[in-house]
Amino acid sequence: MLNDLTLSQIGMRLMAIVIIAGLHGATVAGTAVLLGDKGLRHDGRLTPVPFAHLDLFGTLAAVVTGIGWTKPVIIDANALRFGRTGLVVVVLAGTVALIVMAMVCLSLVRPALEGLSYSVGLTAAATLRTAARLCLWMAILNLLPIPPLSGAHLLAAVGLKVPVQVAWGTTALLLVLLATGVLHSVLMPVFAFLASAVAGSALSGG
Repeated sequence: MLNDLTLSQIGMRLMAIVIIAGLHGATVAGTAVLLGDKGLRHDGRLTPVPFAHLDLFGTLAAVVTGIGWTKPVIIDANALRFGRTGLVVVVLAGTVALIVMAMVCLSLVRPALEGLSYSVGLTAAATLRTAARLCLWMAILNLLPIPPLSGAHLLAAVGLKVPVQVAWGTTALLLVLLATGVLHSVLMPVFAFLASAVAGSALSGG
């Protein structure tokens, strides 16, 4: 995964994660607010501005490996209308938002190719496909109940609390698994199925 990394890929992935971070972070925070956690109105996360949601390690992982994550949103389960069950709704909302964004990105590929100049159109189309792939990878990754992913809320949903020290350890492990390609290989069948369902052959190759 790292051997064929190019400057153009780095640029496209960086642009993609910046855009995606705003959507995913705002969706997760907004869903939590709708379910009753009003505290998120005041912590700067209820915004589509991407820089409020970017995670240093998650962004680095996205740029280098094509799979990343955003900054975790702190949610007060006791304030949610459905209690801890609301955490599951929040995680699923973030996943659905990512899948929808992947579909939107792919729907813009043809207009970009037809409406822009040749070189600009090719660059825009490649960036849109990169963003779509990253969206789908993040949709899958964020269902894993592992800090610092949004899926960690699923642990809280069943009453499990993860110490900060463990969260740092799982972050390091996640980076290693991504850098070595292990996680990519394990999750590829899921990605292939989802990509086929969403985009047919448009995202072949992962």
